Amino acid sequence: TDIEISGAGFSLGVGEGDYLPIVKVAPIYPQRALVRGIEGYCVVQYTVTRQGTIRDPFVIEDQCTNAMFHRPSLQAALKFKYKPRVIDGQAVEVPGVQNKFTYVIEG
Repeated sequence: TDIEISGAGFSLGVGEGDYLPIVKVAPIYPQRALVRGIEGYCVVQYTVTRQGTIRDPFVIEDQCTNAMFHRPSLQAALKFKYKPRVIDGQAVEVPGVQNKFTYVIEG
């Protein structure tokens, strides 16, 4: 039987399901930013493949507070793993997925 959840953006049925993160890796804080006390965030957009890996990640320029956060954000995103989206029993790619990496100095 299918379970429809209104407004949630997915349905759960036999052989169906939305993509779900399995592994999310935190980025390495850039040493220059750490020494200078720079905090901020960076949004990366990518495609989740049928295998659950990441393809074609890029930084959304107007959603990144400092260029020093570009490389570590992209490197972290490439290590993500997802359970792929399944429609009619087939894994499908999901373009336009975004993740926000937040850089905060603690302590």
